[in-house]
Amino acid sequence: MGATVKQQRNVPAEPSAEALAQQERQARQVGALAQLDCLQNVPRNNLEQLANISVLRAFIPGTTILHERAPCDFVYLILRGTITLTLHNRTSQNVLIGILNRGDCFGEGPLFGDLFRGASVTAETVCYLLQIPREQLRALLPKSPELAQVLRDIYRHRLAESTLGQVPLFSRLSPLERSRLAGLLQPKHYPRGATIIREGEMGKALYLIEEGQVLVAQGEQTIAHLDEGDFFGEMALLDQIPHNADVRALTPVELLTLPAAQFADLLREQPTLHSQLKDVAKKRRADNAAIRHSRERTAQLNKAISQGLLRGTHVIVRDPELCEEGCQICEQACATRFGQTRIHVKGAILNDLEVTNSCRQCRVGAECVEACPEDAIEWDEHGALVVNDKCTGCGECVPACPYDAVQLMPVSTPQHSPLWALWRQIKRLRQPTIPLQPAGPQRANKCDLCHGYDDMACISACPTGALRFIPVDEIFSV
Repeated sequence: MGATVKQQRNVPAEPSAEALAQQERQARQVGALAQLDCLQNVPRNNLEQLANISVLRAFIPGTTILHERAPCDFVYLILRGTITLTLHNRTSQNVLIGILNRGDCFGEGPLFGDLFRGASVTAETVCYLLQIPREQLRALLPKSPELAQVLRDIYRHRLAESTLGQVPLFSRLSPLERSRLAGLLQPKHYPRGATIIREGEMGKALYLIEEGQVLVAQGEQTIAHLDEGDFFGEMALLDQIPHNADVRALTPVELLTLPAAQFADLLREQPTLHSQLKDVAKKRRADNAAIRHSRERTAQLNKAISQGLLRGTHVIVRDPELCEEGCQICEQACATRFGQTRIHVKGAILNDLEVTNSCRQCRVGAECVEACPEDAIEWDEHGALVVNDKCTGCGECVPACPYDAVQLMPVSTPQHSPLWALWRQIKRLRQPTIPLQPAGPQRANKCDLCHGYDDMACISACPTGALRFIPVDEIFSV
């Protein structure tokens, strides 16, 4: 009898009906995931983990699922339906980047650092999507190199298509043609200060700037500044002559290169594109010649580069015509809000406007971010560089900033009761005297466009409207 009872105790309990139903649901979910093209080679145990963090979402036709450049906290897998990807190119035209269907995914960019660039995503039909929290997916990637590789490949191809779509010249191609061209592009990285092209060398490729900024120089004279979405190297390839200028990386640069042989094939297949490239090259030669012979334009370009005015997208400017001489209301408002002013109105003058001395909110390769050992300076969802609570006041960011936009400021220590102060004095009396005054805690202080507030203190306080926050292109067109 005892043996029988003991045997019965060792018999595992039958799973409940609810548990069986849950197992069946998960099996169906994993089966559906395994049939998606983008997940074909992902191990089953990783698909199970993916299913556990996914939520099924449905969208009706015409719904905007993601907005261009808006922050997104999710990655989406398409189970059923059709969506379109669109973005605005550099001339503000809306360009169709691609049409996605079952088995495709989107929203993967922030997993690999593409925080601020993206396309608008619109449901064209009734869509069923799996919505996956980005940070939970990020935590899963180290355990699934297959999934990480799939998503990275999609990201790279999508980024190439996005870069092509932002260049007006290539945005005229159909999505299918751009997708084919994106497959030919080869990614290359250049560190800050590296020479990408040397004057006198023969052309080897067409270069598209995926991320970062470069300078074009003839001898000691800088003649052009190129940014994300620009391209260069076409003149030497079109005319089969040596390059007539150096191209150097102003920031760390990610490029997409189209080798000379594929470039020639593209022009043969796209005669209209060939003609348009010739027009671009002709205009660039004229612009470069005008800059070389215009001391004023050269001086403005050099001033804009040396002052970092082109590192961000916007600047705070002052109109001297509207500002009374000696007025510092804006600086005082900043100091009142933050304990120390982060802005100085006296700065570089361009086209009758004075650019204030403040953080440039560098979009790529920010020196303060690179220098910080604590990852205490980060971009917020609007592209402003913000000092977070990880800051220890080490001061590495201060000399790193080439524009003197970061300072250290004292951090007030919490107030204690009189008894606490008395106890501290008694402890000091019992300790050896050290003739050094310990430094108080400090923290990096810089303009972050009043992160966390609904307004910018300096602009709100200006009584005449002399202070404005404007796009860089409005004050200096490159």
